[in-house]
Amino acid sequence: MLLINNLLNITESSASLDAITPDMMNDIQKNLRDGAKDLNQHWANALELVHTAYEVAGVERPTPDMSNAWKQYEENLQYAVTQLAKTRGMDGDWRMSSSIFREAMEYRQHSFRVTEIGDTFGGGVTVNGVSLDAVIHKIKKSITNDFDITVNMSTDGDNPNMATLSFSKFGIRKNYKLRIQQL
Repeated sequence: MLLINNLLNITESSASLDAITPDMMNDIQKNLRDGAKDLNQHWANALELVHTAYEVAGVERPTPDMSNAWKQYEENLQYAVTQLAKTRGMDGDWRMSSSIFREAMEYRQHSFRVTEIGDTFGGGVTVNGVSLDAVIHKIKKSITNDFDITVNMSTDGDNPNMATLSFSKFGIRKNYKLRIQQL
């Protein structure tokens, strides 16, 4: 029974370690301020700075089941973002996500309106693609008949993202065209 009581006492005392003491929090936040100001350090993101601040302070990082310490950890993460933004700017190299977002924007999907032009046609659809050329390539691949396709790119300065596809078979032009325009 004494062993169980000892275990229970240890468990109860470890529960009180669920929160970091105010002195330790001050040390961690000082490390965050100093780390953000040290321009020789190239932090990949605020999380890396927080992990280093905990390590330097000699404090074990909490787990989500340690509710109070986890709240303090989240506060420290917000504090690290604030400190890095103040000292290095919002577009600084500490923002790992900024380069990812820029790359994503380069390959972003655009919407294109594909309209049928001809005697009995006039419908259209909206498709997504990386570029006008990619949409044209996709349309060319989807046409199974042996049509010759002529692509006329728009020379209109107002809308350079427009093209017209003309179709012919055995040298005879069809009265059917597709107009592709970026929305």
